[in-house]
This record gives sequence, structure tokens and C-alpha cells, in this order.
Amino acid sequence: MVDSIASQRRVMTVGRSKKAVSRETSVSLIKSASLKLFVDKGYSNFRVEDLAAACGFTKGTVYHYYRSKEEILLELLEDIEASILQEREKTLKEGPGDATSRLVRFLYGHASYAMQNPLEFCLLVVIAMEFSNSNCRLGRKIRAIFNRLTDALESLIEAGLRTGEFSSSLTSRDFARVIVGCYSGNVVEWKRSKFDPAVGEALVRGVRILIMNTLKQGRGI
Repeated sequence: MVDSIASQRRVMTVGRSKKAVSRETSVSLIKSASLKLFVDKGYSNFRVEDLAAACGFTKGTVYHYYRSKEEILLELLEDIEASILQEREKTLKEGPGDATSRLVRFLYGHASYAMQNPLEFCLLVVIAMEFSNSNCRLGRKIRAIFNRLTDALESLIEAGLRTGEFSSSLTSRDFARVIVGCYSGNVVEWKRSKFDPAVGEALVRGVRILIMNTLKQGRGI
């Protein structure tokens, strides 16, 4: 991520004035730098001054594109929501095969996204913890994302329970919450390892085995 930001800055400065930099390039740079800063510092400790320095911009340039750090974060969350949930929901609700095969595809897809986009995945958890009890726009947005994911999982688990594929001492809603909670906890542990790929792969493999074995054998967690 740092190398990517530096590369974008070099492209912007070679032979081009700041006025010539396209809006798309500037916004992309701001969002890339913001993502890392939000993950490292959280929302409360995020400063536009730090963002401007990371981008090689003035504060005024940042404010030309975004009115506030809240606006930046909301746009990041909307991007992540679209990336994570649109395809995942399609897999859970409309994908071919029985409930088991759809859940397996979901778990693989979710894990694949996390491995390829660790900062994006981590941002959801960092912001969820910071705004867990808040009813502000950011609090409502992050809850909506997690609720949307939980709803989709609940529907699939319920379908598997009806057909007899799954068996659980938990309700479908509670089990869906367990799955979301397992992935959230994995993100925290993975971040502690500085996103070591081997650790990430072990964590997602362990959660996948735990979830599928529990649903297939009907044991409560």
C-alpha cells in the first residue's frame, strides 16, 4: 500500500502540474492513503494533515475533493460494501447447488477477498469497534453492512436447516452472527501478525473447517 501511494505520487509529479492531475487520480490517491491511516489510527485519531502529507497535497487540496474525514470514510465503506456484499449475496441467495455448496463458495470467496484486500477487510472491523454504540451516520452505516451480511447468511443457513443439510442447536440468526464474529476476530488476530499471508490462510482455513463441521454434525458452538 505504501509503495502504491508513492508510485502514484511519482506519476503525478513527473512533467505535470497539480492542476493537470485528473480528479480520478487525486481521489484514488486520497482514498488509498486514507484507508491505511484509518486502519492504523482509527477514526478519532485520523487527521487530514496526516492525509495531506501522505498524498503530497495541501489540506486545501484534500478539502477540494472531500468536505470532511467522515465523507472520505463513508465513501470507503460504500466501496467495500459493494465489493464484499454484492457478489457474496449473489452466491448465498442465487448461486447454483445446495446450501452446503453455496456456503462453501461464500466462505472461499470471503477469504479470498480478505487475503487480497487485507486493509479493506480490517477497516470494517476497526470502524465497527469504534462506532459500536454510536447512532451517527458512520455507526448506522457500519451496522447496516454487518446486518446485511448477517441477513444473507441467516437465509442460507435457514435453507440448509429446512432441507436437513445442516443441523444446529443455535438459531439460524445466532449461527450467522457466529460466522460474522469468527471472521471479525480473525481480522484482529491477522492484523497482530502484520497481515502475514501464512497466518491469514491458517485462520480462514480453521474458521471454514469449524463452521462446516459444526453445521454438518449439529453441534452448538
